[in-house]
Parts: sequence; structure tokens; C-alpha cells
Amino acid sequence: MKPFILVFCYLMIVTNLFAQTETPPSALVHKVKGSVTFEGVELKTGDVLSKEGLIVTNNKSFIQLKIEKWNSSISIGANSKMELNFKDEKKYTLTSGHCRWKSLIRDVVKNNSKGKIFTKNASMGVRGTDFIIKSFPLFGETEIVMFDGEVTMENLENKENIVTIKKGQWGGLGGRFGKTINPPLDLPEAALNSFLTIIEAP
Repeated sequence: MKPFILVFCYLMIVTNLFAQTETPPSALVHKVKGSVTFEGVELKTGDVLSKEGLIVTNNKSFIQLKIEKWNSSISIGANSKMELNFKDEKKYTLTSGHCRWKSLIRDVVKNNSKGKIFTKNASMGVRGTDFIIKSFPLFGETEIVMFDGEVTMENLENKENIVTIKKGQWGGLGGRFGKTINPPLDLPEAALNSFLTIIEAP
């Protein structure tokens, strides 16, 4: 019995060490247009981001980040602000403006989360999917449009208010959407395609 316990303890130690030394993800600046900064430093194509910080895009500016470890990309449109946190919580916070998340390879494993995108009043679980989020802090409004897959949207002020947004649907919280996340609307193809002009595609 004792040898079994020793082997078990050894395996637990090795597993913990591996988890602690696992390389955190990083983001490669794949495209950049206009003036885009990270923690006040101007970004250019080929830069690598691996720490916590704030991305700011100016007027008529755009940036696309590729996260190779997760086979995904984030595109951030003009006049937007987004906080990135790769190391601790796989957390992204869109404080204002709009962004598009796109998984380059569809992840069908239900619990294989790539973290969450937050706004002031909502969180969106990220898996294998393609969607646009718009954040209007002045009106306390979060808007989401799904192009592929699905996202679980949660009301940060009411954890029981959770709604799944599916492909071809549009929904939101705050402002014109109200204080709760209501069942999303199915968009006709023409309306769905109009949202694609908001931000450059990954």
C-alpha cells in the first residue's frame, strides 16, 4: 500500500509542477492600421503581447491579434479600449468600442473555454465561435451579434440572468435592451451582413 501512496504523491507533484510551468498564451499583432497603443506604446505588425495591459485604438484605426495557442483572433475597431489579461484569468475587458472574436479552428469541446470577454455589465464565455461585441459605457449598453457558434451571455448584476446567443442572433443588455438579457432576435441575412462592415474581418 505504501509504494502506491508514494507513486500517487509523486504524480500529484509532477502534475502541479507542469501546471505551474505551462506557458501562458500570447498575442501576435497580425495587422495594424492607424494609431494603436498598448500601455501607451505604439504597436506595429509583428509585436507580441504577453502581459496585462490596455489597448487603445484611435480614430480610423484597427488592430488584429492572433492567439496561436487558442487558434483564435481578436480584432479591435476604431475608437475602442480593451484590457488584456493573458496570464491570470484569460480575461479581456472591452471598456468601450467594439471588437470581433473569431476561432480559427472550431472548438467543439464544451468545457474547453478560452476565457471570457467582459464589458461593464456583462460577460461572454469564449469557445469556438465568431461574434462581434459593442460596448457603450455612456448608456451602460452591451450589444452582441453572433456569426457562428454560440456564446453564453451573463448579466453581471444578476447572475441568474443568463442567455445563450446562437448563430444569426442579436442581443444585448442595458440601454435600449433593458436591465435584463432577454431572448435574442434572429437576424435576416442582410442585417447580419451589415454588421460585418463595422470592423475588418479576421
